[in-house]
Amino acid sequence: MAVFVTGLVARLYGLGDKPYWLDEVTTLHRAALPAKAMIRDSLSFHHLPLYFLISGWFVPHGTDEATLRLPAALFGALSCLLLFGLTRALGGRRAAVAAALLLALSPFQVQYGQEARSYTLVISFILLGLWGLVAVLRDPARAARPLLAPSSAWRPWLVYALATIAALDTLSVALFWLAAGILAIALAGWREPAARRGLLVNAAITHAVILVCYLPWIVAMHRLTNGDMRSGLDWVPPLNWERLWTTVQAVYLLRTTSLIAYHTFPDGLAWLGAVVALLAVFGLWSVPRRDPAMAAAKVALVTLPAGLLVASVVSSVWMPRYLAWSGPIFFLFAGLGLGCLPRRMSFGVLGLIVVAGIANLLPYYRLETKPLWNDAALMLRGSLPADALLLTDDPGAIDMMNVRLQRLADPFPDELWTDDATRALQTLHDGHPVFAVHGRVGQADHTPLSAFLDMVAPLGAPCLTRTVGLDIIIEAFTPDGRACPTTPDADGA
Repeated sequence: MAVFVTGLVARLYGLGDKPYWLDEVTTLHRAALPAKAMIRDSLSFHHLPLYFLISGWFVPHGTDEATLRLPAALFGALSCLLLFGLTRALGGRRAAVAAALLLALSPFQVQYGQEARSYTLVISFILLGLWGLVAVLRDPARAARPLLAPSSAWRPWLVYALATIAALDTLSVALFWLAAGILAIALAGWREPAARRGLLVNAAITHAVILVCYLPWIVAMHRLTNGDMRSGLDWVPPLNWERLWTTVQAVYLLRTTSLIAYHTFPDGLAWLGAVVALLAVFGLWSVPRRDPAMAAAKVALVTLPAGLLVASVVSSVWMPRYLAWSGPIFFLFAGLGLGCLPRRMSFGVLGLIVVAGIANLLPYYRLETKPLWNDAALMLRGSLPADALLLTDDPGAIDMMNVRLQRLADPFPDELWTDDATRALQTLHDGHPVFAVHGRVGQADHTPLSAFLDMVAPLGAPCLTRTVGLDIIIEAFTPDGRACPTTPDADGA
């Protein structure tokens, strides 16, 4: 309960402080739909529907940031509890406390525990599934008995199956967990000849049930996307060394990174990640080599990053959030490494993890990890003349600003903005001012700042340029002889 409360407090603190960004706006709109329409909309955009159905239960209580992010915070705290139980089953209480605290205090995990998306939910299901698989493989002889036999291991098989079905119905990246489970069972069967036949038969039955429950969603998705199943990943930036290393730092080494870009903030304790990595390597080296339950955890650790790297050769899928469920398993081995240290030393290292982990996490709450579209909305709405036109390079910027402005009952109407630079130029020639706004909208920046500046260059020299946070720039253009409008601060001053 202590690690659960720690994880919950870390995720509830400042839960509504950071503004929505584009993916969360999608959740906001989709969660408000009736169930049938919600499922159809999810599948049409290559999303599984379970998380949105759960989020729909919270919409009647409010659509502010804190309310809609509450499910993610709760599942994030639950994942700490599940990792504690899983690690204790493999390596004892000290290892479990260390692993769960690393998960509770990881800036990356806290960030996604404050994100109105499905990542903490799929992490919880996969940790539960791995716990069930560990229980299955702890005793291969018992796991090989017929599932309906009185002394069979049907309960852990059932936990593994249900958790895997739920994970697959939440996020497609859980397919890598399904592959890891199959590989771990196959490895156990290869190492245990006496139990091989029964183990593989039970695995075949279990995975047949899993696929029967999952494949209908894929068939429906295929139909609703007209067979274009790959188009949902066309926004992912290509993989390079910088993005690879930034992702590793975020997911495994406790660094705070921007959610919207591959950017690591210098705040925090850089050496803490090295300590965790050393503990994880020591844990991997120290655990029994031929324990099938431990092998399942090792396979789960390796399968996701290896699978995403291999898949990126064909089409880039290397995103920090897609690696989210492998982070807790990395912390599991770090906890096992701490548990293998002498007792007095392990308590000292555990105390260091607690103190340093808190100090490393605290900067996250004040850093700009999401674009400040709320502030940009207030700044623009307070300064746009009645006859002005708003020019943007991405309609998603309007969507995010309107979420904030709708609470003031004053959103940007469709006729007030455009993404057509030719129309903006004509508006300026007709004697009306133009405000141009650019900023990061999604994790693939299709229009970099240089391209945006080229787009607005025909409008002439701006009479005013304002920046909002790290990612947003606003420029004002006026006809000859007309005074430049002033833009208020984000609070309206």
